[in-house]
Amino acid sequence: MYRFLIFLFLLLSATTYGQKVANFSYKKFSAKDFEAYGFWVNANQVGDINYSYKTPEGDIKSMKLQYEGTDMLKGEKAFKVLFPNNLRLYVIPRKNNTLKIASLDGKYSKTFTWLYEGPVEGRGTFCEPCAENAEEATKLLKAYYLK
Repeated sequence: MYRFLIFLFLLLSATTYGQKVANFSYKKFSAKDFEAYGFWVNANQVGDINYSYKTPEGDIKSMKLQYEGTDMLKGEKAFKVLFPNNLRLYVIPRKNNTLKIASLDGKYSKTFTWLYEGPVEGRGTFCEPCAENAEEATKLLKAYYLK
């Protein structure tokens, strides 16, 4: 059920022509410290950025983040996201199609992998705007979020 709710949140924006989303997660959905990001591209521009995480009680909380442009973090090209509580994190797409997401002070630093959204064992629905694989998701971020 929670996976479905995350899927709906990540698809909050109506699917129309020209929309793509790159979804990445930290650990599997069943993990107690699961986190996920959805990076949208709308009409060839940076779109919404959605963040979801699992609370200690096992509930899923979600919020929209603000894109803050590009920067460098320890010599690597990154883009910044701003949380509603003013936490700023740096997102670094890596050559191995993962994301390093870190704070400037290094207190937060995690590696995220591409998150498949679609049918599993014939169950579920196909995610039309979702990047089809890790390579496509990473290319999407590099092309639009790192320009």
